[in-house]
Amino acid sequence: MKKALIVDDIPEYLDNLETYLEDEFEVLKAGSLGDAKRVLAGSPVALAIIDIRLNEDDPENKEGLELLKWLKERAPETAVIVMSAYQEFDFAVEALNAGAEYFMRKPLDPDELNAIVQKLL
Repeated sequence: MKKALIVDDIPEYLDNLETYLEDEFEVLKAGSLGDAKRVLAGSPVALAIIDIRLNEDDPENKEGLELLKWLKERAPETAVIVMSAYQEFDFAVEALNAGAEYFMRKPLDPDELNAIVQKLL
């Protein structure tokens, strides 16, 4: 079974996305940049869904973009969807320029997510 990694600092998003993906993937979860790097070091994934802001208390935080760049350097074949609850257009542009295949706004629509995952894989 293919593996998917979900990275978000909000546990409810991790759990909801796991529910959407668990029929097709072995789902791995991480709540921080460091946790995600540890998971990825030990287990390559076919799909990563990464929140841009991994610390909601810091408005300058864009650790998800840092993780995206780190992942694309080490495993460029991994399909990456970047997500954000924030409406900043710059986030989407930065994510796509850094190698993300898709950018989605939170909350994610399960049908739209499923369609995108099917296209990617």
